[in-house]
Amino acid sequence: MSISLLFSHFLFPILFLTQGIQEENIPGSGRGEALSARAANYQIQARLDPQARTIRGIGVITWKNLSNQSVDRFYFHLYLNAFKNNRSTFIRENHFDPLWSRVREPDSSYWGYVQVDGVEMLGHSMLPAPGAVKTEYVQPDDGNSLDQTVMVVRAPIQVPPGEVARFRIEFTSKLPRGVSRTGWAEDYFFAAQWFPKIAVLKSDGWNAHQYHRSTEYFADFGTYDVELTVPASFVVGATGRRVSEQSNPDQTKTVRYLQDDVHDFAWVAGSRLREKKRHIERTHFAPLEVTLLLQPEHEHLEERHFTAIRHAVRYFGDWFGEYPYPTLTVVDPAYGSATDGMEYPTFITGGTHFWAPRSVLSPEGVTVHEYGHQYWYGMVANNEFEESWLDEGINSWAEARAQKHAYAPSAFLRRFFGGIPFVANSVRIPFETSSLPNLRADGTADEMVRPGWLYKDRASYRVNSYYKPELILWTLERLVGGKRMLRVMQTFQTRYRFQHPTTADFVATVEEVLGQEMDWFFDQTLFSSEVMDFSIETASSKPLPPRIGFFDRNGTPSYQKEKPAQKAIYWTEVVVRRLGGIQFPVEVLMVFENGEKVRHRWDGNYRWKKYHFEKPSRLKYAVVDPERKLLLDINPVNNSKFVAGNSNPVPAVWKWASKWLFWVQNLLETLAFVA
Repeated sequence: MSISLLFSHFLFPILFLTQGIQEENIPGSGRGEALSARAANYQIQARLDPQARTIRGIGVITWKNLSNQSVDRFYFHLYLNAFKNNRSTFIRENHFDPLWSRVREPDSSYWGYVQVDGVEMLGHSMLPAPGAVKTEYVQPDDGNSLDQTVMVVRAPIQVPPGEVARFRIEFTSKLPRGVSRTGWAEDYFFAAQWFPKIAVLKSDGWNAHQYHRSTEYFADFGTYDVELTVPASFVVGATGRRVSEQSNPDQTKTVRYLQDDVHDFAWVAGSRLREKKRHIERTHFAPLEVTLLLQPEHEHLEERHFTAIRHAVRYFGDWFGEYPYPTLTVVDPAYGSATDGMEYPTFITGGTHFWAPRSVLSPEGVTVHEYGHQYWYGMVANNEFEESWLDEGINSWAEARAQKHAYAPSAFLRRFFGGIPFVANSVRIPFETSSLPNLRADGTADEMVRPGWLYKDRASYRVNSYYKPELILWTLERLVGGKRMLRVMQTFQTRYRFQHPTTADFVATVEEVLGQEMDWFFDQTLFSSEVMDFSIETASSKPLPPRIGFFDRNGTPSYQKEKPAQKAIYWTEVVVRRLGGIQFPVEVLMVFENGEKVRHRWDGNYRWKKYHFEKPSRLKYAVVDPERKLLLDINPVNNSKFVAGNSNPVPAVWKWASKWLFWVQNLLETLAFVA
């Protein structure tokens, strides 16, 4: 029997019994000023077996009943069971495709699960000794009896409001081949959603959804105190700060991480990771300790990673309040691990390529984006099952805003033949409108505010979670101004840190800060599947013909036939049309050849509006939404028209630039598909 097998079967349980999880040491009970309610606290000891690709763990969960009801049923998420077989709800919603796209029939090493080996309820005022519990799997969303991502623990007693329940859980997690944010790739092990995790109890009961293809996570805040035993040669990164590290006789090491006021814990371990550390200054806190774990083939991108982190720390701190934790770990994932571009408290994953042209914002874009999640997913912590836009959408706007201040727009990139980059440096992707093609393609599939698994498909999920809300916020900012928009977002961020806000809380914050009712805006954006598309349908300007016919003179019809005037008077007609369903007020600008500008505000309610003018100058061009405030408009190309014969001023440049970008994007995407 190998040393690792001997340890896992015989010495590992003894380790837990001798070291013990100190049950009297309840996490979150006075270690520093609490930023959150610390309702769900975890002490976990876990050991990675890299040969079996398993994690064996024992955890004590200390949970406080913050509701107004007594409970004896406790819901737990077992997220890894989404990858247990091809009948889970997660895989079923992916049309039974197991997600490992290059493997037609994945073998047993590809699948993963979390097996609960034992659960008991620990000492309580009404339960002096540990008590046995019953467990069962439930499927609250779809009734799929083969889905095991939600487990109910039936306790022998009721836990009243304000009281604490404590559970001791033994579990074995088998990591899948890297898939959808977690798993292994060679000697790289990324553990996310890897342990039994208690759900959130709300006033109307437990909020415990199954793991769906188009949902992420929701959990209460607490303290995580986690010990990880891994091979001695492995580099480790995790949520929180490392408080100890010890070497073990069996060529392993045990590292302990501790973090208050977070709602999840993820970690990575591997032999190839290269650890880089720096400190970033902050205004109101001690310097932030940043750990960057790089793949060796990406070490030449170290400086670009740290520069992106510095920009993110600066702008998010200035705009939304400073990041309150002492550490941040950034992981450069292993190739093919499917763990890139993901966020966990104080711990994020980026993603880049060996060939990383400087004109393309990779790794910068994903690094800034995932850091931004520390604010919305991390601290505000909305329910990502039910209202994903409050995290993904807000963060997409905030990330683009930060990048706009820090960088020039990224060049258009497509990769061929396994990674060779083709960069169109003349095609730059605007930060504010890069999402428009997606909104144009899939914007009418669903109303935006709805549970993630109820969207029509993955494309609709991404549009309504990321792209549409980002454009809504850009539009709102242009309507109310940058300073007022930042006051809105600062208020929302600081007021609802550690509070689990909802869409209703966000709308109320906007209306409070702006001092006005905003139903006209939100009813047609957040709660609608309509899209916006305004256009100038026709624009003409012709000389008025001389008068011919009977015209009244002193009340009597008099025949007149005028000679052509030396200076023509022009009859101008402009028709502006609303092609989309969103009815917003919009400005219409008419510019004449003599420099005169006529501006009208159209309510946008009816389908079209016609304007007539008699003026001594011919119309040069007409444009709807001339300042491009309404970035939700899915087709800015049709926003202007020019009278034949006129030169091409600035709005024409906008139009042809948009067309050029559209054409080039489609051409390159076609070439990429062929390649």
